[in-house]
Amino acid sequence: MQGQGLGKFKNCLAVCHIKDFTGIRPRELAVSLGLLVSELSEETAWKGKMISSEGDDLKSKCEFMMRTCSSELGSYVHSRKVWDFIREVVVKENLKAEQMVKKVFVFTEFGGYGDGTFLKTLYEAKQSEFKEQGYRDNAVPHILLWNMGDWNKPCIEEHHPGVTLLRGFSENLLKSFLDNGGEIGRRHLMEAAIADKEYQALSVVD
Repeated sequence: MQGQGLGKFKNCLAVCHIKDFTGIRPRELAVSLGLLVSELSEETAWKGKMISSEGDDLKSKCEFMMRTCSSELGSYVHSRKVWDFIREVVVKENLKAEQMVKKVFVFTEFGGYGDGTFLKTLYEAKQSEFKEQGYRDNAVPHILLWNMGDWNKPCIEEHHPGVTLLRGFSENLLKSFLDNGGEIGRRHLMEAAIADKEYQALSVVD
């Protein structure tokens, strides 16, 4: 798989949260992106790690994910468990700040996160915990929560510098995600929206 931004997925962690009734397309997308992100991580402490993953090779990991990445345990992704997992790795590996995971990608089809207040509050709480352990505020990874079950026009919400909520899906949005190493903002959404061939012949007149 080629992509100019794939080398930027160096210190990332993927989380899959897909319910049992999700269509096969969102589930395959979430599993594929989760596995891709986990395998592209170059930092030994994070490489191959993913929430809801087992297996020693790609085939077994994929089979496990397709069977078990569903959840009936509640509405929210179990964010506290994700943070506990990160802290466990940090303590076990005695990681320095530069070795910390930089981004956490949550691939889900659940859209009930409102304005992101829950994640914002949790993020700030974890900032305090990491600070107590000697890490600076910027050591806490950025969270991108992508609702892949919403097939309407993509939209993005950034209510907190550390948390991004993304809804919707398109082939151009996926390409932008991969080309930019998971960096997604309003500009990327705009570029993805006008990337189709029918827009290429248009001219901007000042």
